[in-house]
This record gives sequence, C-alpha cells and structure tokens, in this order.
Amino acid sequence: MIDQFGRRITYLRISVIDKCNLRCAYCMPRGAVSTARLAELLTDDELVELAAIFAELGVTKIRLTGGEPLLRPGLAEMVRRLSRLAGITQLAMSTNGVLLKRHAHALKEAGLQRVNVSLDTLSRERFAQITGMDQWQTVVEGILEAKAVGLEPVKVNTVLMKGVNDDEILALVGFAIEQELELRFIEWMPTNPLVDAGREGKFFSNEVAGARIRQHHRLIPDDPDPSAPARSFRVDGTRARVGFINPLSNVFCAMCNRVRLKANGRIKTCLHGLEELDLKTLLREGVPREEISRQIATAVFLRPEQHFLNQPDVAHRSFVMTHVGG
Repeated sequence: MIDQFGRRITYLRISVIDKCNLRCAYCMPRGAVSTARLAELLTDDELVELAAIFAELGVTKIRLTGGEPLLRPGLAEMVRRLSRLAGITQLAMSTNGVLLKRHAHALKEAGLQRVNVSLDTLSRERFAQITGMDQWQTVVEGILEAKAVGLEPVKVNTVLMKGVNDDEILALVGFAIEQELELRFIEWMPTNPLVDAGREGKFFSNEVAGARIRQHHRLIPDDPDPSAPARSFRVDGTRARVGFINPLSNVFCAMCNRVRLKANGRIKTCLHGLEELDLKTLLREGVPREEISRQIATAVFLRPEQHFLNQPDVAHRSFVMTHVGG
C-alpha cells in the first residue's frame, strides 16, 4: 500500500482490547473506562483475518497494543496464529508490564519477537502516583523476565512530565545501561480535553532531555529504521540505546509507515485523524474479502500528510489512548 504522498505502509498496530489495568494520568482520563464487552470487539478469527488482508496489501510488521493487550484472553494463541501469516516478518507487543512476567515465556514460545514496556519512573511511590496502582516492582520484574526469555531488544517507554519525572532522566539512562535496554523518551502529546487539563505546565521537550543526557554520555546516532518515530542513539561504551519520540517538537509524519486497527474493528490511518473505515461491520455483513481489501487500500491512500497537533486553527480529534492503541 502507498498513500497519496508516496509513503509505503508496512506496519500495522492492532489494539486487541480497549481496557487497561493502570490509570496513567497522561493516557486515561478519569471516568473514561471502557464499558465495551469482548463480544463488541473483533473476535480472534476476525482479527487474524484482517491481519492477513493487511499482510496481502504489503504489511510486514504487526504490533499488538491495547489498552493492555495482556488482558485479552487467549493472547498467546492469537500470537501463534499471527506469527504464521505469510509476509509477516516482525511481531511485537506494547504493554504496561504488569502481567508480563506471567506471560513472557508463553508469548515467546508462540512467536512474539519483542516487547515495549511502559515505565515512567524508578520510584515505587512515584509510579503509584502516576499510574494509580502500586505495581512498580511487578513491571520491573516483567522487563527482566522479557529479557531473560529472549524478547529482545526490550524497549522501555517513558513519558516525560515536567515536575513529575524530569529529575529522573539520568537515572533512567543508568537503568538502561545497567540492564542493556533501549530507553525511549516520549513527549506528552494532546489526546483528550480531560487529559490535556493535567498536561498544562507539564510538557517537557525531548530536546532538553537530550541535552541533559549529552552532558554525561556520548550519544552516537543509530537509526536503522528511517520510518521509526524515535530518533535512536547508542550510548557510547555501553550496550544501551536511547531514543526520542517527538510528536510536537520534531514532527516525523513524513516517514510514517503505520496504520492502526482498533479493537472495535475501525482503522485509523493517522493517530490524530478520523476513523475512516469500520472493518468489523464489513466482515459481519459478509462483504467479499477482495472488496474489504480494496476499501482498506483506498482509505490508506487518502491518509493526511501529517497530524494537526501543531496547528491551533485545526480542531483536534479528541480520543482516549486506551481505545486507540497508541
């Protein structure tokens, strides 16, 4: 698939469930817990069928997201089925890590290749403040277990927040060096008015974070995937990497190669754009596979050139991150 601006789409992010077992302040506004039942979401068969269609259209990488994907029953078997699809060469997952230690081995055996884990702090108390849950130790154990079973490289995602965790930047880099991880700092982006109210005064630019790290470590550019949202660097003299995802201060839309399939069967060709197509309805109405493929290709072709986060004159398409899959 190629969109109207010549970008080739090879990466599909699939949200397998729209529920989460954490309540991170930058992600889920209070009162926005999903009330959808599993029956209202894509079934395993529907999800695998759509993934196969995307693979036929040129997708080679799939990432499973949520909500929290490990809350979906039977996830390991779904991973097994996805890993066997023709054309899929990379299969990854993003998780908050709470259930990762319990499932890491089974996921690896099923064919999962790597994981990204959210961890915003090295403080148990601060973790509880940010997420609403006292699960810091469990998440760290999940990261170490993922590494032990071979789900590598393990990437740790940290959302930086001024006055909340910006004083831990160097400590988090030290943790990545010690555990030989890839640490990625993510700028807090607008998503929903209820979330954005808490964002006021807390935005922290990755440019500042990078400058702070360079005072203590030499960062060597290392960008093997030009379509990746993170600008990646090797930390000189170590086996760790540091990446910066800058949706606001350094728009990376020109290289974007991904689309998203929500747990309810709708696709988003841009994280901050419209939901263009309801694939679940097409499947359940018996629309032929060839026609579904054609409609997907058309929707992807019409992707916008870039998101509108830095254009105040364009109304932002409000959403809850746990319903979209990040």
